[in-house]
Amino acid sequence: MAQTLENVQVETRWTPLSAEDRELVRRELEAIVSSYHFKGSKRYPALLKYVVDASLENRAGDLKERTLGVEVFGRDPDYDTNADPVVRVSAGEVRKRIAQFYHENGHASRLQIELPIGSYAPEFLLRAPDSLTALAQLAGGTRPLPRSGAARHGWSRLWPVILALMAALAAATFMGKRFWRPAPQPKIQSIDQFWNPMLQSTRPVIIVLGTTHPTKMRPESAQTTLGDSLERPYHHVSVSIALALANLAGVLKEHGKGYEVKESMQTSLTDIRSRSVILVGGLNNDWTMRLTHSLRFHFFAAPDGLNRIEDTANPRQSEWKLDYSTPYSTINADYAIVARFRDPTVQGPVMVMAGVGPFGTEAAGEFVQSPQYLDQLARLLPGGWEDKNLEVVLKTSVIGGQTGPPVLVSTYTW
Repeated sequence: MAQTLENVQVETRWTPLSAEDRELVRRELEAIVSSYHFKGSKRYPALLKYVVDASLENRAGDLKERTLGVEVFGRDPDYDTNADPVVRVSAGEVRKRIAQFYHENGHASRLQIELPIGSYAPEFLLRAPDSLTALAQLAGGTRPLPRSGAARHGWSRLWPVILALMAALAAATFMGKRFWRPAPQPKIQSIDQFWNPMLQSTRPVIIVLGTTHPTKMRPESAQTTLGDSLERPYHHVSVSIALALANLAGVLKEHGKGYEVKESMQTSLTDIRSRSVILVGGLNNDWTMRLTHSLRFHFFAAPDGLNRIEDTANPRQSEWKLDYSTPYSTINADYAIVARFRDPTVQGPVMVMAGVGPFGTEAAGEFVQSPQYLDQLARLLPGGWEDKNLEVVLKTSVIGGQTGPPVLVSTYTW
């Protein structure tokens, strides 16, 4: 079988020791944060740059969650990392975007930067010597590249050779074509188009959370059901709501927009009138239930606990449901609504991020802050969507109690 570049793997962990090594890492870092995967955000490039610089400067003490929250995200030194998981959420998104970058560009990279799960200390990976030899053989070369230990500090002398080999491969692959250009990277505009209606008011955005009350909280077991949590009065913010709120706060901060947070039970019409309103949570948020009731996609709280998202244009649709009598440990999927519309009662723009269950709400929070997902949405919507009302139904898989990525199921604009 013919050998291809896909067979060449990055497999050797490497520590940059010299100034030349550190410059190589910084060039790779700049390539990553300049890519379209990172250009739509300020938070994620800032976090990646900080941890890489701290590693190169041997500042291991700075690679802690609280330090990153203070230095990168401007949090107070005594902030509660459990209530505000901005560092953990952002690190997860950085890992995802790095993986996407290398999925598209990794074959041309002799160095890779990774942020391992469970750590804020980056790792640097280089192609193993055998992989460099494979490159030479693939291009028709007969002279093996150096394999000695000293080569670790002589990479820069090999770089022109590797570039020449890669150029030869490209020329052979596209031989016979008069012109060739790489596909242009998409411009990240969808996130701004999606959020723009919510940012026009001079007043702070009001975020209304669905909550539960601590007086009826009890330890959750494998048999704890969603219905148990629904029956509890209000005041307690779940982890899913907190993660969605962290994503919202990041987007609003990036756009220089202030915000206020209130519980749904303590929010009046006067509080939300003539303001940009974001509703987080579905069946545990009275305002979500009220303001989405007349929309095409809306929630239905069934007497038997088989709660669902209904579609008035397709009443027979019955897939978007979640049985609230189901133990948490057996749930394998959840559904959510993301909506953005102008409401005559509120007299202003409303955004909804709400799941049938908590996993759906968490997935909706991830969806609205992701340039990747919003670009995908923009490609599915009709022209001029940015000025229209819109609704989206999402599905997320649940594995071992962990929320999977959001998947677009249905869209509607008017």
